[in-house]
Amino acid sequence: MKNLKELLLAHLQKDNKIYTYLPRVEANLVNEKPNFNFTWSWWAFFFTWAFFLYRKMYIPAFIFFVVNLALAAVPFSGFIISIIAGSSAFYFYTSKFYSDLQKADYQNRSLEEVNKDLAKLGGYHTWVAILAIIVYISLLFFFSIVPGVFALTIYTMS
Repeated sequence: MKNLKELLLAHLQKDNKIYTYLPRVEANLVNEKPNFNFTWSWWAFFFTWAFFLYRKMYIPAFIFFVVNLALAAVPFSGFIISIIAGSSAFYFYTSKFYSDLQKADYQNRSLEEVNKDLAKLGGYHTWVAILAIIVYISLLFFFSIVPGVFALTIYTMS
């Protein structure tokens, strides 16, 4: 794909991330279409759904959030989900980037017009970091402190 670096810069909206994303997007683009290849993201590994939400990938963010909650009590499920998120993050990003290129009508418009559309469609949400902290602290409170208080209450009543 010609002008991939410039298009990716417009979509990412962070110049310092281009050297992280460019080789991974290239690895996941086969014949100019998204195709899964194993790449790794430590951010997605540690923050799963928050990483996807940060990069405006709403459906994967929702799926990872729901699966994390649904399997919270299953041993090692969080670790397995983190591995899946870490290994698929750049594939999902490449798919979003490709979809946004199609929405921007990459084939039929000038590079400047496409870059403007990619800047609107891509980018990131800065507020996700605050949301993730609030959610993780709430989950920590709910899954550790609340059961402990409940167990202490039952113990003192008997």
